[in-house]
Amino acid sequence: MKNFILILMVCFLFSNNQYPSEDQVNTIIQQSMELVWQKAMEGKQTINQITPDIREELLSNLCSSAPNTSFYTHCDLSDSLTSATNTSAKVFVSDNEQSSWIENTAVDFIGTAGYESTWGAVTNMPGMNESVWWYLSGSLDSGSLGLDFGQATVSQSPYNSNNSWPAPDNLFATLASDDTGETNSDQDIVSLRASYSDDKLYTALNLAGSCCNAGGFFGPWNLYVIAIVNPDAQDPVAYAYGYGSGGFGQLYPAIYKIDGDLSTGEVAGFEVLSENFNYNISGNTLQASSLLSIITNDSGWGEWPNSFNGVGLVGVTISAGLSGLDISTEILDTSDVGVLVMTTQNQTSNTAPVLSNETYDDGMLCITYTDAENNLATMSDVAVDDIVFMMTPDSHVYSEGATFCAEIGSGYNVATLWFSDGAENVSLEIELGGGCQSGDANGDGSVNVLDIVSTTNLILSEFGEYNPCSDVNTDGDINVLDIVALVNLILGSRN
Repeated sequence: MKNFILILMVCFLFSNNQYPSEDQVNTIIQQSMELVWQKAMEGKQTINQITPDIREELLSNLCSSAPNTSFYTHCDLSDSLTSATNTSAKVFVSDNEQSSWIENTAVDFIGTAGYESTWGAVTNMPGMNESVWWYLSGSLDSGSLGLDFGQATVSQSPYNSNNSWPAPDNLFATLASDDTGETNSDQDIVSLRASYSDDKLYTALNLAGSCCNAGGFFGPWNLYVIAIVNPDAQDPVAYAYGYGSGGFGQLYPAIYKIDGDLSTGEVAGFEVLSENFNYNISGNTLQASSLLSIITNDSGWGEWPNSFNGVGLVGVTISAGLSGLDISTEILDTSDVGVLVMTTQNQTSNTAPVLSNETYDDGMLCITYTDAENNLATMSDVAVDDIVFMMTPDSHVYSEGATFCAEIGSGYNVATLWFSDGAENVSLEIELGGGCQSGDANGDGSVNVLDIVSTTNLILSEFGEYNPCSDVNTDGDINVLDIVALVNLILGSRN
């Protein structure tokens, strides 16, 4: 009797609900993968438009001071990037082994000599010790490049050194944020986050509602996807961490590979690349992770490491099933595009910078500043007599040695240089050999009427340059009093 009732219930269900046929299920999954592929390719196009500026400029020449309570960070940005709409940069700094991060949005253009394209930030770190972790995130409005993919972000991230799983929030960087209210809260993407270790990629899709509603037995079925692309790849291939359940078991959590045709926008084929990946559902978050090599070793991925050691990511939610007798697949929500650059800056100890290769020629004093940890110089001053000049670098790769120079003029005997990497201070006294006989304005070794002419010309010059050899009375100014003193000096030398 019980079996008879069960059969009646099943018959009633199937008579009132249309379950897709196997062919229909295959078409539903095919169309779902096509939607994922299309969004992945749009994201890849956006990345390739922005990365000539961002990956080569925003994340180039990154450097910082040594760990200190006032922690300096520098990066170089191109004019085309800084002029784009809604460009922003953030610095994240941790002095407690990545347990928490201080977010600093005050990344400002420096623009002074030697730092014409440099943006910098000073992060106050009250508990700073000898160990520091930091990373940079930058974004711009893709609309300023004629694209329609929201705010495009390129970011480094924390480093999951111990392969913690599920990964805690403090080991993720936010690659994309999304407005809410665009669809049902259970499929409404709030943010896309990512992190990395030596061998794994970690991703997280955050929703406005609970995660993750796979759908009913008869559908529609919901698919939650984090699409992954290699922007440098020649082949139009997308990969995806996909979570779903349905279609006679044909739709299930896995790493999917989707190959399409850019000319038609259609998917040529898809396959389950591997089921060897981790996923975790907790609250409103789907986390997904795998060995990165599962993807990068695939023939369609392209060269790895690529030009910026990073991957492009897009979050997508899809509903797929039947609408009456027709197949219906639609994208419910898409995140902005993000690029995860798999690097993080870390310093655990510090050595003092080294000053070397000093030169002094035609009033220009130069010194090579070398810092083994690639720490920038928070102080780069040179003093002659009571005048202090700030020296400027010719590059920002301090581990290889950057040459700092200042135009100090001539006529000085000694210069004192003071440099600091933020923690260690170094100084150097240089004999300039620039001393001169008082009154020898033209530097010919004799004090005579020619020096009166040179000093007079200096006084009358609109530039008003200072020559210590003409400052006979050593009052810091060159004027008629020095002419009088110089005449007396010449006349006295003849007696």
